[in-house]
Amino acid sequence: MRVVSVLALFLTAVAAKSLPADIVRCSRSDPNLNRCLDVHVMEAVRKFAGGNKDLGISQLEPLLIDKIQLGDPDTLQQEYNNVQLYGITSATILNSRANFSDENCHWDYESVTPSTRMEADYKVKGRLLLFHIDGQGKCNNTLYDIQGQNSFKCEKFKKKNKTHIRITDHVFKFKPKRVVLDYDNIIAGNKQLSEEVRKTLNENSLAIYSDFGPALEKVMASVWMQNVNRVFSRVPEDELFLP
Repeated sequence: MRVVSVLALFLTAVAAKSLPADIVRCSRSDPNLNRCLDVHVMEAVRKFAGGNKDLGISQLEPLLIDKIQLGDPDTLQQEYNNVQLYGITSATILNSRANFSDENCHWDYESVTPSTRMEADYKVKGRLLLFHIDGQGKCNNTLYDIQGQNSFKCEKFKKKNKTHIRITDHVFKFKPKRVVLDYDNIIAGNKQLSEEVRKTLNENSLAIYSDFGPALEKVMASVWMQNVNRVFSRVPEDELFLP
């Protein structure tokens, strides 16, 4: 069977017509399937970084998300609109552990990403460290040296007499070694205090990230699972893998 799962982590696609000849496909029966996934998944993703109209593949670099909402209404609320995520296609996949059989359909792997940058329109309200924040504007936040872990569970279903794969659960965990936070106008109307807050945020950026990181992971896992299932609902299993 073919791995266009190669694309599956990152695509928002409609039904594929055909795959370019330069896409390396893996065989599910190959004893080195896991190594094939490690090497060739991100190769294919990078080839489609700008999208592909014929295949219905939307832009991957940057990846566009309409809205992300994070935080606790009783402490700090965060809303990000017109989100652009850069750097996703620079990831390297490691240590895949895949099984696409009916009984135990899953794919787990680790990843390393040099950096991911998020640009967005933001609104933040609540208490953070010693500051009461009620600001909105542009943000440019960057995570560096990101260690990631992905775990997909899947199942098979029939559609028009063809077998398809459906992702039923996706857990995505990532841990950056360094975080740089840049929010303009975070203290509305007070540029000097906004600069002081920004400095303090970056002095404590890893601790701050640990508070909202798990919520961001859930949002990203949901985005990936929706995108993968859009592909899998249109592309049957026998078009995803070589024999």
